[in-house]
Amino acid sequence: MPVTKQTIELFQILRCADVCDALDSMGLQDRYEMGLAMRPMFPGIRFAGIARTQEFEKFDHRMPAMSYDEFDQKQYKDIEDGGYSAYTRPGVEPYVAAPGDVVVIAAHGTRAGVLGSANTLDFMTHGVVGMVIDGTCRDSGECIMQRSPVFSTVRSYTHPMGRIRIKGTGEPVVCAGVNVCDGDMIIADDDGVICVPQKIADEVAKRAYRIQQKDRIDRRRFYEKLGRAYDETVELLPDLEA
Repeated sequence: MPVTKQTIELFQILRCADVCDALDSMGLQDRYEMGLAMRPMFPGIRFAGIARTQEFEKFDHRMPAMSYDEFDQKQYKDIEDGGYSAYTRPGVEPYVAAPGDVVVIAAHGTRAGVLGSANTLDFMTHGVVGMVIDGTCRDSGECIMQRSPVFSTVRSYTHPMGRIRIKGTGEPVVCAGVNVCDGDMIIADDDGVICVPQKIADEVAKRAYRIQQKDRIDRRRFYEKLGRAYDETVELLPDLEA
């Protein structure tokens, strides 16, 4: 059953810490938290959305010496047509971005730069709220400057052509050690990335919401003792509807 709009909105309020604690309370410790190498491109990235999966496989298709014009013409041309594109392949349906998506890419930790400053912007123009790759996002400076909401396990400068190739879209993948299915819930903040399977998303969100509310109540007391003005992180949440 797809994750509901109401549940997505709850996750948008929550921290990874709340979600992790909720999973712990359900006996699901250490199953859905992506590996420690998965880090944000810059501090402050935070998103929650629906996973749209892609998998790339390592591919050794080395380019011979050629003129720059020929190189420019071949780098995004299908391999079957004499090119070196990493992103297209006969029989693999292209991913069509939609608002609220989180692009989850299993690239097996390779340094081939599947994400970069151009295609992250392209995703953003279609309403994608985040990108998570077990692999490389290159053009780091530009991605930081343009606030591309990317988590990756590798930073490098290497182009993907001839090094990696799309294997499939919309299928179950393993990303940074976690099984992710198309349609699962992805939550990310400065602490890392968590995948919540869609079949348990409602219950996890409700438990995590209660955890967040209790945390706000507790932290408000310390704010008061310190004479600190309240901020949005200690504003009490509305009660959940039954």
